[in-house]
Amino acid sequence: MHERLTIGGVARETGLPVRTIRFYEAEGIVPRPARTAAGYRLYSHTDVRRLRLARQVRALGLPLSEVKELVGLAFSSECGAYMDDLLARLAAQRQGARRQIDEWQALCTNLDELERHVRHLRDGAPPGRRVAECGCCPLIDEGAD
Repeated sequence: MHERLTIGGVARETGLPVRTIRFYEAEGIVPRPARTAAGYRLYSHTDVRRLRLARQVRALGLPLSEVKELVGLAFSSECGAYMDDLLARLAAQRQGARRQIDEWQALCTNLDELERHVRHLRDGAPPGRRVAECGCCPLIDEGAD
């Protein structure tokens, strides 16, 4: 692809919505493109590559600030330096993801335990007793059994 593309063409090439392309332009992730006399944006092959990289980096869950840094680094430095930086960011992202997985697994364990406890309490609750009077709601009363 050596011709310049309009924003619609870039959207098709990158899989990004037009709105996101405009946003990335406003955030400086991709430079402001040339424009036709009628004001249509014309993106280069390099712009398309920047946007593809931005899409991939966002898909990894990295924040917009890191997307901007990585895209800038990718198009301004040697491959080795870029790859070293990318490896460090991937390792940090993996560590954060594993921490979140551990937190979610702990939450699931807590939910399972709470569900068993609530089912046990429900089975032993006398008809007509109101939560406001019973003092055994595990979400309200500490040490409720």
